[in-house]
Amino acid sequence: MKKNIVILLILSIIVSFAYEIIGKRTVSANLSSDIDVIMDKIKRTNGKVTGWSLYTRESINVSSENDWIHQVDLLKMRFSNMSWNVEKEKNRLVAVGYIKRKDYVESIKFLSTPTNDLYSSYLIYELKGTHWNKQMAQNLKEKIDGKLDVLYSEKPVIFSCIKGEFSDKIDKVLSSEVSQILTSLNANEKEALKEKDFYSISAYSPKLMESIPTKDNQMNLQIGLRKTGMGANTSFVIGTPIITIEY
Repeated sequence: MKKNIVILLILSIIVSFAYEIIGKRTVSANLSSDIDVIMDKIKRTNGKVTGWSLYTRESINVSSENDWIHQVDLLKMRFSNMSWNVEKEKNRLVAVGYIKRKDYVESIKFLSTPTNDLYSSYLIYELKGTHWNKQMAQNLKEKIDGKLDVLYSEKPVIFSCIKGEFSDKIDKVLSSEVSQILTSLNANEKEALKEKDFYSISAYSPKLMESIPTKDNQMNLQIGLRKTGMGANTSFVIGTPIITIEY
């Protein structure tokens, strides 16, 4: 358990580092590309998808609490169809807007943490759902491209994550399904943390659009595996360019 906690902390540091590196890069908001590729590979290995998410984040300039409140009011006015919750917590300011659609939940989060009269602030846009198909991807792209233009000064990187299960033991999943996915993506393994009930693999695939720099390489694919209960199932999370959800 302690080892797994250390592993998750390491992955969290990698995620934070990656945001700082690529958070402001200008990219095409091609919503359907990478997640479609990964979904197809999972389907071909008979994996069961239980959820997906698309996530963007950008640092926002905030000079004071009043400035933050003013920017929140603008968000509430621009996205008045969302339900909004605004709170002043002990060490940060939090505004969350969300709306539940037929196939997914859409949310905007505006977080600000004051430190010595300086404000560290982020605007986060996220979509979460359980079902995915190419038609839905196209509909979302048409809808969201315009929304990202309103939210961000530059086109943000879109982080895709898919979670689900394989109906086999973790060691067999690693040698079979995961091996097939890596091979079909022409992916080269860059880093790996492997334990009895927990595996994490970082790789690079030329078939995926985004990538982030590491110390010596580029990477754009992470796969996390964990033993599920007492049975033979193995839960998975696959992210590109990195995993952004807890697993």
